[in-house]
Amino acid sequence: MKQTNAEIFSNAIFSLPKQRDEKNIEDYLNIVYNDYLSELKKFDGDLGNQVKSKIPFIEDQITKIKASLASYLKGFPSLAYTTLSEALNLLDNISYLPIQKVDLNTFNSPFYRVRISNNKSLKREELFHIPFEIREKVSTQRYSIPGLPCLYLADSIFVCWEELGRPDINTFHVARADLSQSKLKFLFFDTSPNEIKKKCFPTKSPEGKLLNLLIPYLCYWPILAACSLIVKKPNEVFKPEYIIPQLLLQWVVSDQKVDGVVYKSNRIKVSKHNMGTFRNVVIPVKEIEAKGICPQLKKKIKLTNPISYQLLEISGSKLIAKKVDVSDLQRAMYIELIEGEKSTYSETIFGKLEDKLKNIQAKHL
Repeated sequence: MKQTNAEIFSNAIFSLPKQRDEKNIEDYLNIVYNDYLSELKKFDGDLGNQVKSKIPFIEDQITKIKASLASYLKGFPSLAYTTLSEALNLLDNISYLPIQKVDLNTFNSPFYRVRISNNKSLKREELFHIPFEIREKVSTQRYSIPGLPCLYLADSIFVCWEELGRPDINTFHVARADLSQSKLKFLFFDTSPNEIKKKCFPTKSPEGKLLNLLIPYLCYWPILAACSLIVKKPNEVFKPEYIIPQLLLQWVVSDQKVDGVVYKSNRIKVSKHNMGTFRNVVIPVKEIEAKGICPQLKKKIKLTNPISYQLLEISGSKLIAKKVDVSDLQRAMYIELIEGEKSTYSETIFGKLEDKLKNIQAKHL
């Protein structure tokens, strides 16, 4: 029996994130992209017609991504950046990149910044980005340019904990960041195939709807996929899975149309017990100084005083689970801390710390 468009979009090829097998990254992505193009050609009806008209454009995107990756691996990072920029600019020119069109109060929901320290207390500025005078500490990360300080935030403390490799909770210092009046603009690389499926392939529309959302997604999917690869060898110094997202962040810094990138955490295990948005935000510095922190970012982003779980325990402050807002449930409803078990997020230490931070005022540094 012929598959509906919804069934085609449910095929594994569209799922993200992906993790390569023993193949090198170039060979792996080549297989992924060939399978992707084959699936695209299966769509039928109005969706099929529109997708088929975009196949040459998508093939060109894939060619540029592969060429960028090859140039970097051959020792030509500048050429790699130029090539990927061409692909991104083509998407941007036809408004296919998921970029905020205007300055909006996009992030009314809280974001969090965590630092690990054995000190009893930390100052607010110590929870901001790495200061310029110690920029040598800026290591390679998925969305990172080594040596360039960036402010990294997450939409739950749980994501912060996972991104840091599940450190000892007693060394935890966490602050809440307020971006609601920052007027910062972002590239939203946090949309999952499941979210697209719910919007574009509801039960009553198996052939597809909201094509003005779906078609752009299918066109930028090749770059999104290359930015969403799970690291095969996390303990190695060089991680080829970081090449494309790092080049994309360089485009963000150079292009200056957006201030940062919102992206899904790849550290969260895909599980029916993990339910939430699990997003990260990376905001590169906007103004370089000899020391201290970025003058522009500290004028735009508010931060609470940091709190620590250890000091709250010692002080006798009670971390009591309270009724949570709908927006909180969207960010993190359930998490899997013990394999096979589902924990209600608001009842975990992370949820209770977040509730405590709600009552602390965020201020500019």
